[in-house]
Amino acid sequence: MDRYTAKIVKVTLTFLFLIIIFFILIIGKNFLYPIALALLLAYLLYPFVALLENKLRFPRLLASLLSILLGIALIVAISQIFLIQIRIFIKDFPSIKAHALDNLNYFQTFIESKFKYSIQDQQEWFKLQVANFLDSSNSFFSNLFKTMTGTVGRIIFIPIFAFFMLFYRDRGKQFFLKMSKNHTALTEKLLNQISKVKIRYMSGVLTVCAILAVCHSVALSIIGVKYAIFLGILAASISIIPYFGTLASTLIPLTFSLILNNNPYEPIWIIVYFLIINSVENNFLTPTITGGNVNLNPFITILGLILGAMLWGIPGMIIIIPALGVLKIICDNISHLEPYGYILGIEQKQKKILKIKKKNQNTVK
Repeated sequence: MDRYTAKIVKVTLTFLFLIIIFFILIIGKNFLYPIALALLLAYLLYPFVALLENKLRFPRLLASLLSILLGIALIVAISQIFLIQIRIFIKDFPSIKAHALDNLNYFQTFIESKFKYSIQDQQEWFKLQVANFLDSSNSFFSNLFKTMTGTVGRIIFIPIFAFFMLFYRDRGKQFFLKMSKNHTALTEKLLNQISKVKIRYMSGVLTVCAILAVCHSVALSIIGVKYAIFLGILAASISIIPYFGTLASTLIPLTFSLILNNNPYEPIWIIVYFLIINSVENNFLTPTITGGNVNLNPFITILGLILGAMLWGIPGMIIIIPALGVLKIICDNISHLEPYGYILGIEQKQKKILKIKKKNQNTVK
């Protein structure tokens, strides 16, 4: 077999392997994504487990159980705050509806005066669009309801899986070491790097979301947006998804402001605030808190988010970023995979600056 034929066979086998992997991910998504989310939760809770075990001398079983219960308690507490805001929103819904209709009438009058498009024609067009939307989305919403129902059922297993992952984490590590007897040192190095990066990434993401929730709620309250706490928590929760989440977190309070308020300056202040806070988050908060160990290429990140959404929906969009980070770490540490690690990442500017400073200091000496 000549080199050209060997390359064709290698590329064909690679594509066949990727097709099989994607097929398994699609077919087994209902089984796999709760395990993946449980793994992220285990990494998030590991620092607390280590504190209980190493500093307070708790047995591993008790430390793992307490960490899971603490995580559930925090989720329930945040959910209660969110539910209180939703109840207030539902209670005020009649007045919201009336105000929204007034704004819609004003908007229709404005269009009629400026573009000579009558209110009756606008209403007919709007009714037609709503009817088409309802016809096309009937099956979509029924499928969405079934998916959400199944998702809630599978979410129950996530803390159970996370508990066992925390309790049997040493056996998991030994499993990978035994699987790679000829490369034990490399495997241990990879496992240590992945653990450090994932722990810092997950705790950092949660910290950033908490900071953003407070900042959004306070800023929207100062601007005068109604239901500022509800919108602030919702926007911060959505921003966990890079790029798409940032856009959605801006559009949600902006849409509420346009519907519920007559003040023309309020939407402008919302846009200004989110431009500033998103710039601070992307350039300072996220790199500083989550760490600069996983510098993914923005283009690869967007492609990964689209692929994650196609495979597993919203859970896929949450899981794909740390998964790409793990893949980049593996590629960076294996010589024949370094080109793939290079294309996945970006240059680390901070490290370059440090190297330049060190060279200048050596030159001065």
